[in-house]
Amino acid sequence: MKFEIVERADEWIVQTDGEETARFSSREDALSDVAERLRETRVGETASLTVRFASKTA
Repeated sequence: MKFEIVERADEWIVQTDGEETARFSSREDALSDVAERLRETRVGETASLTVRFASKTA
């Protein structure tokens, strides 16, 4: 499974295998959601996590 958390417009979007699965207002909630999903993976199943932050301009 491939998990990705993307920061966009003050939201944290969780994607699983390229499909949006949830939206949160805080990064901590998004990370907790992915942690729960990771706990549900089967032994030996490969998983990855990417976190992309919105670019900040000065």
